[in-house]
Amino acid sequence: MGRYERAAKGSLKEATSLASGIIDSIRYDLRREEVRLEEEMRDRVESVQTTLNEVASIQDAIIAGSLEVKKELEKARKKMIKNGDREWMTTQIIGAAGRLGELRSLHIDAVKTIQGALARPPSAVDIIERLTKDLLKLSGSWESSAREIDESISEVVDSNAPLEMIELSRELNNNGFDLILAGENRDPANIESCRARIRDLSGEDLVD
Repeated sequence: MGRYERAAKGSLKEATSLASGIIDSIRYDLRREEVRLEEEMRDRVESVQTTLNEVASIQDAIIAGSLEVKKELEKARKKMIKNGDREWMTTQIIGAAGRLGELRSLHIDAVKTIQGALARPPSAVDIIERLTKDLLKLSGSWESSAREIDESISEVVDSNAPLEMIELSRELNNNGFDLILAGENRDPANIESCRARIRDLSGEDLVD
């Protein structure tokens, strides 16, 4: 096994190890973020659960109260039409209006309560924004590790020509082989033609 093959295997082994490492790291980071997200979302929902239940009960009571007052008011109206008891009807109207005011105040308080609970940080949006920022930070670390993998792979092939190939090129070009090819015809043009042939066959002209 030549030294380049050994170097290539070593670099690829290192790249494989780095790749496994970054995969494990990303898997760990994502799992940690997943656990934190689950906890934060659960806490968010649980923090407003009691308030939501209380407000829901109040809203149901408001509905029931409104229906009851409306029913009593309708009953009083029919009674007034039947008996002409306008004074009693007046009392019922005032009572219904007062009761409606109480129900309206109760509703306003309930709305404020739920709005306050929903505004209490962190909101679900805050949690997702935090997650997004954390993932961006983590991605920077992942990218740095990925760059190490690419660098390790790039080391597999050396862009510089092997020393042995350079020495062979010097051997062909600097030791009179062009003269041997020229044979008895030592005309400078023929010698240059033989020299050019060596360069062409050896790919010398391909080198920048």
